[in-house]
Amino acid sequence: MASLSEAAPARYPRLSRLLHWLTVILVLSTIPAGLIMVQEGLSRPLQNSLFLYHKNIGPVILILVVLRIVVRLLKPAPPLPASLSRPQVVAAEAVHGLLYLTLIVMALSGIIRVQAGGFPMEFWDPFIGGMVAKSESLADTAKAVHHYARYVIIALIFAHVGAAAMHGLIKRDGVFSRMWPPV
Repeated sequence: MASLSEAAPARYPRLSRLLHWLTVILVLSTIPAGLIMVQEGLSRPLQNSLFLYHKNIGPVILILVVLRIVVRLLKPAPPLPASLSRPQVVAAEAVHGLLYLTLIVMALSGIIRVQAGGFPMEFWDPFIGGMVAKSESLADTAKAVHHYARYVIIALIFAHVGAAAMHGLIKRDGVFSRMWPPV
């Protein structure tokens, strides 16, 4: 007979699941926008639209990540199945921590790049405009951080999605259902 935890795995609270999947949608839409918007040969209207979307969604992602961290501190993650080895638990914790950190670095470096470069953040200027003075060297540094951090975030996303798929499709051990469905 299956134990109660096997029959009904512990799940993240609804708010955590909602914040997770909102973050997923926004991150997975900003990555291609960011990669496409810097390609040569794009029409100016398309490029402007992609830049507008990308730079104004970054702060939304930052807010969602901060909210997720606060919710996680107030309502810890449900326990992992006992079937996970210690290295699997450490890997999961490392990937989650690095995802949070890299998302914050990406958002902050993007905001700094835009503001230090003297560009507008159309939606956000009334709230955070002028927080960073115009500085070409700071803009270049933030641009480099943002550029290299994209490789880290993409690798972490592949690791996270791969592990989720393994747990949901192959192991079927309840790990995936802790975060699914979104609400």
